[in-house]
Amino acid sequence: MSSENQYRITIDENVEYLKRYAFLERACMRTLAGWLPGIPEWEAKNEFGLHIWESADAADELRARLRELRCHQPERGISSVLETLAAELDNGQNTAEIISTVYLVVKKGLLEAYRQHPETTWADFDRPTVKMIERLVLITEKQVAWAEKFLSTIEANYSGWQAWRDYVAGLMAADGGVNGHDTKADLPIRPENHDLLLPWSKCQRMPDWPIFDPNQDFEPDRKSEPEAHRLWRFKHYLNEMTAAETLGSILWMTPEMPWEYQHNVSRHLWDEIRHSQLGQVRVQQLGLNISDVPQVVQIYDVMMTLPAVDQYALLTTVIEPNGMPEKSTNREHWEEIGDEISAAAVSYDWSDENFHVRWGKKWTPVLLETYKYDESPAQIAARTEAWLLENTPVKMQQKMALDAH
Repeated sequence: MSSENQYRITIDENVEYLKRYAFLERACMRTLAGWLPGIPEWEAKNEFGLHIWESADAADELRARLRELRCHQPERGISSVLETLAAELDNGQNTAEIISTVYLVVKKGLLEAYRQHPETTWADFDRPTVKMIERLVLITEKQVAWAEKFLSTIEANYSGWQAWRDYVAGLMAADGGVNGHDTKADLPIRPENHDLLLPWSKCQRMPDWPIFDPNQDFEPDRKSEPEAHRLWRFKHYLNEMTAAETLGSILWMTPEMPWEYQHNVSRHLWDEIRHSQLGQVRVQQLGLNISDVPQVVQIYDVMMTLPAVDQYALLTTVIEPNGMPEKSTNREHWEEIGDEISAAAVSYDWSDENFHVRWGKKWTPVLLETYKYDESPAQIAARTEAWLLENTPVKMQQKMALDAH
């Protein structure tokens, strides 16, 4: 049992702590999502994708616990300084500034708060919170450890990032730390030259990585050239990073949508990261380096000429449904020729995509209503599919759309 003499926070104070944790996890989710297209380093893109989902899931767990504690509006009453901090996270200018603030200021602060929380609350009476926090400690420890290690490998490429980190840390200190109960410092002076770069109109890659040429993209025959077709297909899987990047910008550009939507989109984003990774695994197994695969950055770049609602409707009610028959055919083909690895990879992709299509059916009408569109889901699907046929740089997407009709 807990010591009877040690001071514990009240249930009302506990609610306020958990509200701040949930708010900061959501802020990390949003900043990492918005910045996913703007980060050139491949390792960081992959880690961001996982951490976007983990941050969203942490916020969702915290919000669920808050409901159990009779708090149904978890973002009400958040201090103006904490809101400023969340907005300023987006205003980093490069990879080093994003990692040093999101991870080494906010996430590291959350980690310390999580570690202390079981000794702060009435643990004997608040076991659901304690069990949840114990899980979050393990997840956040891995996130912070990755950031510390990765930043040490890239920090020399970005000068002056420490000033922005110190500014964000100063905002946190001015609001009494993560839990809001530390001694409050004076507000810091904001560094110059930190205008908002989001949303990214073009996704970023390392400067020496090759870029996809649509005129050189020809699909080998599945039956007569199975090895060439398999390599061609998994190169395209690796380029599903652009789908994740698109969802990152969509998530960042639609903050007015319900929390459940944000949670679903964060998972959808991570699924696309995983699809890119299954492409990465197979491409490497088939003898190529990732950096040798031409990057289809044009998909993201052309999608970003559309509003976020159009992008989401196009992705979930056109592109992903159109791709279902091809995935089924590939799975059957790889099973027939005994390629169990490729068949397993596409099977998991296929399962994920079914959920994405369901989410599209659920959230496209809500997006249309929220952002005052005078269209039905069927109308926006037809309009964006016609746009896709004219504007996609990938012949495979055109073929899928035509085959669907």
